[in-house]
Parts: sequence; structure tokens; C-alpha cells
Amino acid sequence: MDLTEHAVRSRIASLTSFSQASDFVLDPGRPVGRSRMFDPDVSPYCFDLEARELYCVSTPDISGATFFYQAQRQHARSVIKVPFEALPEPVASPTLIFSIGRCGSTLLHKAFEAAGVRTVSEPDYFTQAALHRSADDALRSAIGRATQLLPYQVIKLRAECNNAPLLIAGGFRAPSVMFVLRAAIDWADSARRVSSHPMPSGIAALLHALVGGLDALTRYYPVRVCYYEDFRDLSPDYVNTLLAWMGSDARLGTAAAAELARRDAQEGSIMSRASVGDAADDPAFREAFRKEWDKVRPVALIERLGLRGL
Repeated sequence: MDLTEHAVRSRIASLTSFSQASDFVLDPGRPVGRSRMFDPDVSPYCFDLEARELYCVSTPDISGATFFYQAQRQHARSVIKVPFEALPEPVASPTLIFSIGRCGSTLLHKAFEAAGVRTVSEPDYFTQAALHRSADDALRSAIGRATQLLPYQVIKLRAECNNAPLLIAGGFRAPSVMFVLRAAIDWADSARRVSSHPMPSGIAALLHALVGGLDALTRYYPVRVCYYEDFRDLSPDYVNTLLAWMGSDARLGTAAAAELARRDAQEGSIMSRASVGDAADDPAFREAFRKEWDKVRPVALIERLGLRGL
């Protein structure tokens, strides 16, 4: 089955919007062989759900990008359209890192990377599928099959993937599932700093929805729950325990951990400390959030899993 490859004429300017087929204006396509999707310059970008195709992009080497989907969008030279039925059968199962966001998941991703693990941060076809909220078995299968074109052992997901975590995890035969949490009030304060109009009630509702992803996952998978407070100092022992749990022989050395600790894990992205800037402390916001969170805390889940800080 031939595929078609299209040169990118122009691209969407936004760096943070969810990836979709309309992100690129494309030139007319030319036929290419099925083997093209396996070339090292090609990676899966998003689905065209109506056409039942996966859009892959050809880029220079962007391994190590802080946010993979942003690097794909910025550097895509062409788009290869792959029908769902042409995708390879799913064989390998990755480690999936779900999180509530603003909880150090990028730091953890960088720690695994520094240890020598092939890890990728936020390929966005997962997010697109989660926001589609479809129970479509073909989409679940397409997630697993698309990921065979992504040569990484560990995949850190955007927080929005908690909208449909079982759709994502269900794309694989035996995924290892990790979920990263952070103390609720500190998380809310961090979320406030990157929100345009932060309201304590809205942030509490958001956290409740995000933690719902953990609730769903733990009913079907053995989930390794991690807390930002346990790895924020990049203890090699803690990181190496996680590496052993996921079945990796890689280990984070003391020197590599110290070097990583000196840098901003989101350096070079629009979420870096330099880009976000310093927001003043707001004790009133923290107290207002605490009151709102007390109203919606998922007590049954917290007690069932013995969760800390929530």
C-alpha cells in the first residue's frame, strides 16, 4: 500500500494548541512506499480522524526536545499520510507517564533521559485521541499501532490525557503505567502562575477531573504512583528504583543528577522559568483553593489508594 508525502507550505503559529490535521497547509502529495513511515526522520504527529489516517512528520533530529509535539510542529518539513490499515501491528508496550501537570513530570522525564533511557515528552496524538473521547476500538488500536513508529521506551503524556486514560493504555498489550502527583495546595499555586484568569473553584474542579484519570487507571492496571516531593531533589536512588520498576537496566549517576538539578527542566520552552517569570506569592489564593478543594476532594479514592498530599 502506497502512502502520500506532502511538503509543508505553512504551519499554525501556536506552540501549545492540541495537534490536529489542520495545523499544516500542505502541497500536493506524491506517492511513497510503506517503508517511508519507518525512516528515522519520521515520527507520528496526529490523527485525521475523519479520513482514518495518521499524519507523520519528517523533521531533523528532535530527540531530546522538551515538548516533542512543539518541536515536530516547528520543524516539520513534510507530512506523510498513513491510513490506519497500513500501520504496523502493536508489539512493544511502553511505560506511560500520566500526571496532573505542574508536578515535575518533565523533570522525571529528563532524569530518565539522563540515565540513558529512550524517553519522549508529550507526543500529541495521545492528547488528541483523549480529547476526542471516543470508545472507538479502531482509534484504540491506532494509538498502539502509531506508537510502533515512535522508538521510545517511556512516553510522558500531557495532563489532558486523563480525559481518556483507558483509551490510551488500552492501545497496548501490557503497558507499565506511572502517575505523578503533587501536594494539592502547592500544585494549585503552580497552576495559578501559568493561568490567565485563575479562580480557586475552577482550579479545584480541574484537579478533581485530573485525579479522576488515576481513579480509572487503578481499576484496571497496577499503577506506580509517584510524588513530586519524592524526586524534586533528583535523588539517584529514587529515580533508579523507578527505572528498575519499569524493567530498565539504566541507572542515573550522581554526577548526572547533580548536573540536571542545576538546570530548568523546561528550559528553552514557553513553560520555562524564564518565560513564565516570577509571580508574587498569594496566600489568599492558597487559602481560597484549600476551601474549594475540601468541597470536591475525592475522599474515597484518596483513602482507597492511601494518597498523600491531596
